[in-house]
Parts: sequence; structure tokens; C-alpha cells
Amino acid sequence: MPKEDQAAAPHSRGVAFVSEEAAMDRAVRLGARSWVSARPNPPVGCVVLDENGQAVGEGRHIRPGEPHAEVVALNQAGSRAPKSTLVVTLEPCNHHGRTPPCSERILKSGVRRVVYATKDSNPTAEGGATFLRHHGVDVQHTPHEGADRLNAPHLTWCGKGRPHVIAKWAQTQEGHMCPPPNHDRWITGIASRREVHRLRGRVDAILTGLGTVRADDCRLDPRLYPRRQTPLVAVASRNESIPRDTNIRKNPKLTRLTSPTPEEQLSSLAQLGVQVVLLEAGPTLLHAYWQAGLVDEAWVFVGPVGMPNGSGKSPIPDPKERLRLHAQGSATSFGPDHLYRLPIESN
Repeated sequence: MPKEDQAAAPHSRGVAFVSEEAAMDRAVRLGARSWVSARPNPPVGCVVLDENGQAVGEGRHIRPGEPHAEVVALNQAGSRAPKSTLVVTLEPCNHHGRTPPCSERILKSGVRRVVYATKDSNPTAEGGATFLRHHGVDVQHTPHEGADRLNAPHLTWCGKGRPHVIAKWAQTQEGHMCPPPNHDRWITGIASRREVHRLRGRVDAILTGLGTVRADDCRLDPRLYPRRQTPLVAVASRNESIPRDTNIRKNPKLTRLTSPTPEEQLSSLAQLGVQVVLLEAGPTLLHAYWQAGLVDEAWVFVGPVGMPNGSGKSPIPDPKERLRLHAQGSATSFGPDHLYRLPIESN
């Protein structure tokens, strides 16, 4: 069996879930494995439960043109699909694209109930829930934080017409992004930097400013994860060219953005097919995107050592307090460092 077929094979078949919520958790984990490969389609995961609450099929959408998660799960369920409950991370599609509508396949399979986590904002594909209800299927919209995070790039792309922006930066405990002149350039440790490389290998593009290129002579590649895709690297510089003697020049997918505003820069990236962009820049460009309301997600790495003489104020000086106040996002430890992943209200 090919590896990708194995990846879609059901690890939970025959397991009696305590609740539909547990099945949704599993569907989210399945979808997360396609977060890169499914693009520009959403990374959907699905689990089918029979009348007794037992998992009889599951699947994920691996890449464009291949079967959607619902179809994979229903194929595995086979004769046990009638009267079943289908749990899926995104509202089933209702249009003919490279593949037939999932809504029609669900109806033909005799599914009794559909539970979906995120409503599809794609005007071409939406309407699956309405179609199924019209034909007598019990359809339940049950929001799920993990599914919303999974689908966030798709919702930004379809709902706002621009790439999904993940802003990443490291800061001191005082909220400074730049250490003092005499201090080591790194605020965080190697474990945090490995996580950044992992993230770089999962986005379509990395955006930085010319000031960061000159100050850090950065490469902005996922070299610690050599099997990951190498994303496009875009340098925002309206008037000056990228210096030839910099490391970033070695990137085969280097481009320069001469557009003066964040909105125009994102438009240029969208024209290049970029759906998810990692904003890995200094305070000036970062704050420009922040003030424009174009940051959808923040990855804030906080180092363990205080540096009161640092510079470059962070947009979120205290991410721990932000997390507590909003009760959203997550915190993860990487050695002595802490990563705060925070959803941001954007335009």
C-alpha cells in the first residue's frame, strides 16, 4: 500500500467513541496531516460513526484532484454507512469541481446525521448543509476551535480574498524584539528555532523587509527540515535592490516586492498563488501589518532571560496576559522558551 494510502487508513475503526466531540477531535488530527499537501484546497478530515457510535471509516483530503475526506471515509464505511453519523471538520462541498459534490455522495450513502465544525466561506463550494437538510438529513453545526484553526487559511483566502498571514517573532520578557548591542543575537534557543524551521516548511511564502536582510543576513529557509518544501521568499523593498552578497540571494525562489503598502504586497503574493505567508520581519514591517489589521495569527516566542535594555517593542508585550484575557490560543514550551499561538482579529 502506498504511504499516502496508509496515511488515510483508519486508525480508529472499531473504536467506540464516547461522543461526537471525540470523533471531531480525530477528524481534526486527520485533517492536520494534509495542511500543506491539500493546498489550495482546505485540509479536511472526516470520521464516520455507525448507529452504535463505532468508527467504521475515516479519511482526509490529501491533495487537489483526489477524493475528498468524506468520500474516503464513506468508502471505508461501505455497507455500514446507512444510518450513520458523518463527522467532518468543514461543511461538505456542494459543487462540481475536480471531484463531484460531497453533499450528493453523503445523501446517496444513506447517512442519517452530519456534524460539521466550520462553515465554508467559499461561495463556490458552500451550501452543502442546506442541500442535505432539504433532503431530510439531520445536519448539526458544532464549532470546534481546532477545526477553526485548521481551516483558518482557507477561510482567509475565500472570505477576505488574500493570503493568510502568520506573524512570527521572538521577544524578551520585557517585550523587546531586539537584544542589546552587546548581547547574543538570539533571544530564544535551538529548540524554538527548530520549530520556526518546521513552520517555514509548511507555508507558501516567507515575507521580510530589507532592513532584516541587512541586519541579520538571514536565509529564511527550512534547512533544519531538508525534506520540507522550500517556500518562496519575498523581500519588501520599494526603492532598493537586495544586496548581492547576502545569504538570502541563495534562495532559488527569491522575489522582491516593490509595492508600498501591506495590502498591495499581499495582493502581489496572491497573484503568485501564495495562500499562507509567514511574516518573519523586524519591528517596522511587522507593525505596518499589525496597524493595517492584516495579521491573522501570531506566533510569539518568549525567551527565558530578561533584557531591559533591548529595543523594538513587540505588538504584544505580554502574550501570557493576552492568552489569559481572551481564553484563546495556546502556549507550548520549547526548552526554556515559551511559544504563544494567538488568533488575531483581522481585516
